[in-house]
Amino acid sequence: MLSYQHGFHAGNQADVHKHCLLLGLLSLIAKKARPITYIESHAGRGLYDLAGEQAQKTGEWRSGIGAIYEQAGLPTPLARYRDVVARWNRGEAILQYPGSPCIAGGALRKRDKLVLFEQHGTEFQALETAMTNHYRHAEAIRGDGYDGMFDVFSDHDPRHRLIAMIDPSYELKEDFTRAPTFAERLVALVPDALVMLWYPVLSRDEIGLEHAVPAPQSGSFHSIIRFPQHREGHRMVGSGMVIYGDISENRRPLKVLDRALQAHFAV
Repeated sequence: MLSYQHGFHAGNQADVHKHCLLLGLLSLIAKKARPITYIESHAGRGLYDLAGEQAQKTGEWRSGIGAIYEQAGLPTPLARYRDVVARWNRGEAILQYPGSPCIAGGALRKRDKLVLFEQHGTEFQALETAMTNHYRHAEAIRGDGYDGMFDVFSDHDPRHRLIAMIDPSYELKEDFTRAPTFAERLVALVPDALVMLWYPVLSRDEIGLEHAVPAPQSGSFHSIIRFPQHREGHRMVGSGMVIYGDISENRRPLKVLDRALQAHFAV
């Protein structure tokens, strides 16, 4: 069993990047009448305690959501994301951070579905509690996210648009090649699906997914941002997100969102 727990990293700069794009894409797709099934391969806890031991030990959230939580004049995409986090804290001091299952749950409608996979026992229990308390249209499943996601794609309700998020911990180096190959396989299986793949950008002496991901094809989308190391020896120096599938009808608003993120992280 892998040991990764996102509580040490929740709300960091990579989460700001990933969750702004997730919120933006789901908000665009949810404007259509067609129901959505959102599937996540590595869902984590769903909701994170920023006052807890894990978050306080690293403090990574302070340079992420903490840096913009009370900032005025944010670009609209960042302001919308910040407002989502603020609602989880009732507009007061930030104490908890909604992970991607909660970001997605809030962006989707009651007729939509969430299918969330998590293999780590403790993380799954917390995820199940968070979903039961807040999103009755969500199903938390303990198991391998790759296998589970493929099963959902293989036997889904064709009336639903499939939107997937693949974001493993990358503790296993094989994920740097397995994840993009898997994303392409899913879109080949369900051509009108959209599959989001997050990956860490690593320091120059490391080989990361940005070297393994092919140049974006027609209809796809790639966003990558960079930021300083959180601390000496920290390997992650940026965040990447690829959307596989045809996003041509939403390319313009996604580019606007990406430009706002690029400007924010360039400061």
